[in-house]
Amino acid sequence: MTDDIKVNNIEELKSLIQKKNNAAIIGCITPLHPSDIAKLLTNLEEEETIYTFSLLDPQTASAVLLEVDEHTREKLIASISKTELTEIVDEMATDDAADVIAELPKEEAKTVLEGIGWEESAEVQKLLKYPEDTAGGIMQTELVMVNEDATIQETIEQVRTKSEEIPNIHNVFVVDDSIRLVGIVPLEKLIFARPHLPVKDIMNNKPVKVLADTDQEEVAKIFQKYDAVTLPVVDKDEKLLGRITIDDVMDVIEEEIFEDFYKMASLNTDERVLDSPSRSFKMRFPWLLINLATAFLAASVVKVFENTIQMVVTLAVFMPVVAGMGGNAATQTITVVVRGLALGELELKYAKKVLIKEVMVGFANGVLNGVVAAIVAYLFGVNYMIGLLLFLAMIANLVIAGFSGTVIPLILKWYKADPALSATVFVTTCTDVGGFFSFLGLAAVFIKYGLL
Repeated sequence: MTDDIKVNNIEELKSLIQKKNNAAIIGCITPLHPSDIAKLLTNLEEEETIYTFSLLDPQTASAVLLEVDEHTREKLIASISKTELTEIVDEMATDDAADVIAELPKEEAKTVLEGIGWEESAEVQKLLKYPEDTAGGIMQTELVMVNEDATIQETIEQVRTKSEEIPNIHNVFVVDDSIRLVGIVPLEKLIFARPHLPVKDIMNNKPVKVLADTDQEEVAKIFQKYDAVTLPVVDKDEKLLGRITIDDVMDVIEEEIFEDFYKMASLNTDERVLDSPSRSFKMRFPWLLINLATAFLAASVVKVFENTIQMVVTLAVFMPVVAGMGGNAATQTITVVVRGLALGELELKYAKKVLIKEVMVGFANGVLNGVVAAIVAYLFGVNYMIGLLLFLAMIANLVIAGFSGTVIPLILKWYKADPALSATVFVTTCTDVGGFFSFLGLAAVFIKYGLL
């Protein structure tokens, strides 16, 4: 939809809601895609959103509920009865149903599970046992599965039967009598095969698959590596458990990107823009307290060189320049290194090569930026020796930035922690402390030998 259409629909919808014209409201939003309906709802007042959502049929409501943001979803779920929620969840795929039920209070979750079909309830309960950030946690149990002895014609009939309840069928999964995965047949290959042939004759008997406990970020990398649209999920005995589709992986990629973004900004990944001030305060304060502690660590370095600063007051003007440039250079290094780790481009065996490269880049940038800084300082009428001091300190701190910006994410990766955590707390501390220490330490040496 274009922006003009969005605005017109919102204004029209608001007018219809005020008039309580339910039939017209349904006529206005039913032709829209669920994601477009979700965008409309988020542009309404809370009461209007709840009222409009209550008019949707269970099938549409289930799709819209999955498209809205987490804050709006919580409000909508709280506004409907357990019976209505059960009807909506019953329309969802098992992976989506598991996600919604996992967020419900225990008693309400139990009620919904008892209300949906027993077969789907059993499948959802199986999914709820897996951690949400694993292959098992994002897979769905709806799939087309046939025995290896089935013919092409029998397999096609199975696809036709299942197509009514399973969207996005891309592959047929072939199993043996023990439900162990033995192969995969793409739908297009199945269509062109001779009907009387056994399906095992045309299947790929070395399919790419993932274990149920595989981390979702690793699953996303596998999808990217093999350009897959769907992947089977198996247990340690190779038994077929479910499938993961590309739409689930796109959600994972978006989640991982924003998770890294939040961590690099020292934010709790659960915080959302529409949270209450008190909730945001509780989530941000601990991180700011940690940053305050590291700031005092940098300040303690300045305190050590207090007498040096008193002797040459001009030094205080240029200290933030060295520290700030180190922080900027470190952010550049961290961004490249963390991205490389996230995409699987950087493995620990390449650590030495990357470290040398980043230190060399830091040195080169330090030299060039140091020359510019020294010239600018001289043009400001500052003693040329302070310009030399600034030049040397700039080189030292940008080398520190390259070193710490590479080593700290790699160490965190080695200890199986998220490398994105390194951004503000650890590396910035290194460049602040390194910047102040190199600049003021060199100044103390210059003063000792009468150069300042």
